[in-house]
Amino acid sequence: MNTSFYKNYKNFKIFFTFFLFWFGIQFGELVEDSIAFFLVLTIGILHGANDILILSKNKNTFKRKLRYLSIYVSIILLAILIYLVSPVFAILAFILISAYHFGEEHFSNQKLIGFYFDTFYFLVYGLFIFLSLFYTSIDEVNAVLNELVDFSFSLPILKISLLITTGLLIIGSLFIYYRNKETANFLILEFFYLFFLSLIFRTNSLIFGFAIYFIFWHSIPSILNQINFLTESFTKKSILYYLKQAMIYWIISVLSLVVLYKFYPSVELFSTILFVVLFAVTAPHIWVMYRMKN
Repeated sequence: MNTSFYKNYKNFKIFFTFFLFWFGIQFGELVEDSIAFFLVLTIGILHGANDILILSKNKNTFKRKLRYLSIYVSIILLAILIYLVSPVFAILAFILISAYHFGEEHFSNQKLIGFYFDTFYFLVYGLFIFLSLFYTSIDEVNAVLNELVDFSFSLPILKISLLITTGLLIIGSLFIYYRNKETANFLILEFFYLFFLSLIFRTNSLIFGFAIYFIFWHSIPSILNQINFLTESFTKKSILYYLKQAMIYWIISVLSLVVLYKFYPSVELFSTILFVVLFAVTAPHIWVMYRMKN
């Protein structure tokens, strides 16, 4: 990847996060949530719209393409089956795999220790993000959970989980520093970012806080890595190629959500269907990203 562009984006990401932090304080929840939904429906969906194209790269035979497409569809069907059998387990599984995915993407350009440690560290990092968000917006989180299933988080359990996760994150970071003293500045910055993100979660609505992290700290960096993987370059032409290839899948996804909302106007029913769709597409997307990075 064009390293100068990536560094410039990191600077922009931090600046824009500060701006949105200020913006969230100045304006009400309605404005915040409208912006958040717009960002998730555009950039958020876009970052997973080229999964099939990524799977197809260097798969020159129809048999190999069909094999990977079959695995992709099978993961979607398995996710739907898991939800139908146990919605609560599906929610917890969704949080765990998404947590790992957040960590994997966040540290994708940083060499840590090795496969097993990195898997653990990615998971703990992502869980810290989720638990910080849940702990500071527990009423909103439980309102969503109550629409999906007869289940809710308790504040004491979230607090204990957050403390344990924080401890594991500190221990893991100290181990990284022990193995490589040159990571000191990097680790200090990471903890500063986590503190700042926690502050954003505390002072903004659930969906706005989530959107800030999901879009600017996860989706856009993922798109940059995907473009680099697909085109082995980072130019205006490669960006347009990525957008052109993703557009049809993005349009189908957004139209599908609109149709679902029209046919299922009940908030409870729509929320359930929306979660099933998100869970079903997130699971294979994480598998695709894992294959891309390895």
